[in-house]
Amino acid sequence: MAQVLLLARDWKVRALLRAQLLEEGIDVEAHASARLALLGLERAPHLPDLVVADLTFSPAPDREADRLARWASRLPVWVIASHTLPLRRSLAERGFERVIYRPVDAGGLVEEIKLRLRGN
Repeated sequence: MAQVLLLARDWKVRALLRAQLLEEGIDVEAHASARLALLGLERAPHLPDLVVADLTFSPAPDREADRLARWASRLPVWVIASHTLPLRRSLAERGFERVIYRPVDAGGLVEEIKLRLRGN
């Protein structure tokens, strides 16, 4: 079974995406921030098939983006952001597989995730 690591500070976004992915038969681990979730990956027996991180409401988007970028060479990372997110460096130059800007249709995003996981 494919596994997605979902990171979103907004619990409503996190709960909605998690529920929709579970309905599609995708295993989901969801967290409010990247820090603890990514520390857990250091000890994980296997890595998720995809990381989807919504940085929109992060109190430290640059720091979270840097943490995620360190993993982007080992696993696919999709980042969701707003066009007004305050960053020192653009998200595009950090090595993410995909950068998605809000507004995002949750149903459409789930379909894109399903297609990406089928490509693995």
